Amino acid sequence: MLNEETNETKVVGLGVNAFEQDKKPDIENSNEEELFGKPEYYDYSGVKLPENYCYDEALLNEFNELAAKYNLSQKGADNLMSLAVKLTQLNGDNFSKTIAEQQRQQINEYKKALMTDREMGGANFAKTLSAANTAYTRFADNEVQKLLQETGLNCHPKIIKMFYEIGRQMQNDTIYGMGSAVTTKENREDILFPTMQ
Repeated sequence: MLNEETNETKVVGLGVNAFEQDKKPDIENSNEEELFGKPEYYDYSGVKLPENYCYDEALLNEFNELAAKYNLSQKGADNLMSLAVKLTQLNGDNFSKTIAEQQRQQINEYKKALMTDREMGGANFAKTLSAANTAYTRFADNEVQKLLQETGLNCHPKIIKMFYEIGRQMQNDTIYGMGSAVTTKENREDILFPTMQ
C-alpha cells in the first residue's frame, strides 16, 4: 500500500513489519536462551511432584536422553517435566474415575441379579438378607466386611447366598458338616472331658 504523504510503500497483511529495517528481533532478551543449552546433567528437584509420586528411573533416563538430544536447558526440561507430571496425574485421576464407574456398574448388575434370583430375590429378598446378615455380622470381622464393601462383593449374589446358607443353618442351630448340635450339659462335659467319667 502506498502512503501518499511520504510516498513510501507499506506492507499490509502478511509479513507486516518484516521489511522495516530499524526493527530487529531482540535475540539477547529472547526466552530462547533460557530454554536451550543442555546442562552437564539434569536435576528435576525444582519440579513439584504430587504427594507419594516419584520418578521411574528408566523413564527418567529416557526423558533425559531426549532433553539432551534437543539441547534443552534445565529450565526447558523442567517445563516439559512439569507438563508430563500434570498429564500423568490427569491420566491417573481419569483412570481412577473409570474404575470407580465400572465398579458402580458391576455392583448394579450384582443387585439386579440378586433381585431377580428365584430363590433369594423377589418376595424372599428380606428373609434372605436377614439370614445372610446374621451370618455376616457373626463371622465376617471388620477387615473382611471392609474388603467386601470396598470391592462391591458385599452385593455379589454368590457371597450373599453363602452367608444366607450359613445364617439359615444357624437359625436351625446346626451347621451342616460340623456334626450334630450339643444340647445338654452332660453331653458337653462328656465331649470336653471324656476321661473324667
